[in-house]
Amino acid sequence: MAPPSAHELLSGLQNVLTQQGLDYERIIQDFGQVAASEARANGRVFDLRDHVRGLLLSQLSNQRPWKPIAQNLCKISRIFLAYDPDALQQAKPESLANAVCTIRCGNRSILQQMNALAGNIATLRRLEQDFGSLDSFVTSDSPFAIARTLSTSRRYKMNFVGPALALEYLRNVGIRAAKPDVHVLRILGGERLGYFHGQPTEEQAVTLVAGLADESGCNATYFDNLLWLFCATNYGNICGARPRCGVCRFRQSCRHPADHPVLSGS
Repeated sequence: MAPPSAHELLSGLQNVLTQQGLDYERIIQDFGQVAASEARANGRVFDLRDHVRGLLLSQLSNQRPWKPIAQNLCKISRIFLAYDPDALQQAKPESLANAVCTIRCGNRSILQQMNALAGNIATLRRLEQDFGSLDSFVTSDSPFAIARTLSTSRRYKMNFVGPALALEYLRNVGIRAAKPDVHVLRILGGERLGYFHGQPTEEQAVTLVAGLADESGCNATYFDNLLWLFCATNYGNICGARPRCGVCRFRQSCRHPADHPVLSGS
């Protein structure tokens, strides 16, 4: 079984989400990442405040549903002092963490993330100084290479930011890329759509989504948002850990065991 072509995958995702009553275009617009990439393409400059916002929102998304965060973006902005880097470096980490938890937008690492915030802002300032601007840095190499620098390098490592969250941060400041979270890795892997024999690495997933987006003529961030919406709880919830194969358009090419049972005696 061959996996869907880029055009088949794109149209299939859109059609199934529409059939399920999900206004994916509005949701993707509300996410803001595609809009940010279009703004960057049109010449927008993202300043330090924008990058602090992008970093914090990426960290809040760690290992938790996104929808409550999306519903509280105005409150989150107030908690984080409109993302003012000077004010946040002076803020008390415990107060920030408690305020985020009060509106039920925290995660298991929220206190550690807030304890690391001042140092992470200092790292953003260092990048700004070394590269001339943060925008010069985030466009100086491929998205995955930049994410790897932010998650592993000695000089520029962000605390409590792995490659996937670094890519989420980059998308929040207008870089076109996929975020290789559990949903995207699963649906592309060998037990679902079969673009790989097993589960892809994060870099393989990012590269594949970029290629599929390019082949289908659309924005890589948009393509990845569609994949995520197709899988995620509170959104499409079609190809999650317990897939709803009965409503999926890809049943004929999917390798999920539920769709291809082994017959007795075969």
